[in-house]
Amino acid sequence: MPTVIQGFEVYTKPKDTSLESFPVFVQVTGRTQRVVTFPTEFNAIAISLLIENQSAANAARFVLNRNHPITTPSTPDGTINLNPSQFRTFDSMNIVSVYIDATALLGTETVDLFCQVAPLPKTDRQKDPGQKVGSL
Repeated sequence: MPTVIQGFEVYTKPKDTSLESFPVFVQVTGRTQRVVTFPTEFNAIAISLLIENQSAANAARFVLNRNHPITTPSTPDGTINLNPSQFRTFDSMNIVSVYIDATALLGTETVDLFCQVAPLPKTDRQKDPGQKVGSL
């Protein structure tokens, strides 16, 4: 049974040892905001993620599996703070998107995302109708 995250049907089981995956690196430059949506940009789901703030003086902010900040009692501005020169890791998860707010950083500073992504499986609707079963 798939899990639906942000409207995407996710069949990925992050701890499946037979799962094929590959690394992805994304940089978000200072003075910008960015939403990385893995299914649309990489046709994949992130199963591990490291977010690293390369600024020595300024904090960045992030939110997982949302296209924009959502205010909650534990995150009053809707984001999680990432202090200067700090990193956060997330493992064995299904991550569809990550919102990064690097507007407090200088234009030469970055927030780096190191991701391990697993390709989305093809559904019967996506397969070529002329393709033989078991063929590539």
